Amino acid sequence: MDGRGELLRMLAVIVVIVLVVVGGLLVYWFAGPSVAKLDARVRGDIGQEYIIQDARTRVGTYEWFYDQYEEIQATELKVRIAKGAEEESGIRMVLASMIAEYNAMARKEHTRAQWMPTDLPYQIEMEVEI
Repeated sequence: MDGRGELLRMLAVIVVIVLVVVGGLLVYWFAGPSVAKLDARVRGDIGQEYIIQDARTRVGTYEWFYDQYEEIQATELKVRIAKGAEEESGIRMVLASMIAEYNAMARKEHTRAQWMPTDLPYQIEMEVEI
């Protein structure tokens, strides 16, 4: 009966191992994407490999590019209007920062730039002379 008892113990160990592996795979399969999305949102990390591709993110990014482009054009006009005034240098700094942010977002090929509108420029040059 010792041989039979050992066989039952080995079978029980194998069953437990199989259950643990299958359980782990099920948890990974069902909870993995949710945990990755939550982690990305908590950290605000849009550059990580897991891209949150829900509709709100796509539409929000699409709208961000339009809004930022319009703000850049309005700020360029403010620079021209403020020519020679004390505020001109401050407005130029704001404009340079806005252009840099737009260009940085446009270069993120695997994240934000996926949802960039095609009728907007890929990169913006600072048109106002310094």
